[in-house]
Amino acid sequence: MTVLALSTSSPALSIALVDGRKVLARHHQLIGRGHAEALVPAIAALLTGRRAEAIIVDIGPGSYTGIRIGIAAARALGVAWGVPVHGVSALGLVAAQAFAADPTLDSVFALIDAGRGHAAGALIGPDLVAPLPAVVTSLPAGAAAAGAGAGLLPGAAALHLDHPDAAFAGHLPPAALGLPQALYAGD
Repeated sequence: MTVLALSTSSPALSIALVDGRKVLARHHQLIGRGHAEALVPAIAALLTGRRAEAIIVDIGPGSYTGIRIGIAAARALGVAWGVPVHGVSALGLVAAQAFAADPTLDSVFALIDAGRGHAAGALIGPDLVAPLPAVVTSLPAGAAAAGAGAGLLPGAAALHLDHPDAAFAGHLPPAALGLPQALYAGD
């Protein structure tokens, strides 16, 4: 099944067209701000006339505005194409990157920058089901950290120093997908 994956909750604009774990096309660029202006042209350039059979969108936690932009675009495309839209935690995408890099891991403490000087994280197992995130001030004992926010906490060992990457959406099992509703740190 061909899936369009969008991630706009971080300073990265990440879009991918995947079929299972195979990445058919990918755009991943650190843009900081400007997701609203860049998202639709990037999707059009990525798809080049193709259409997905489903859409997965990063629902956060992360940038309030970025999350809303991604969800609005995903829902609009879902209605226009008549395809299902699923939400996925940004933490789930970060964990998918870590497990793809090292499949022998038992669990990963996925950690991302939640904005305004906060980090959000959750302990995620190989099933990639992300529990509700918590605003993080310290890591659980013995946890390895994965994510862009890992540098925010002293002594955090990072497995992957990047933002959520839509190209890893194909690694997510159906149980990791949910409703396309925003998930903000501290909710």
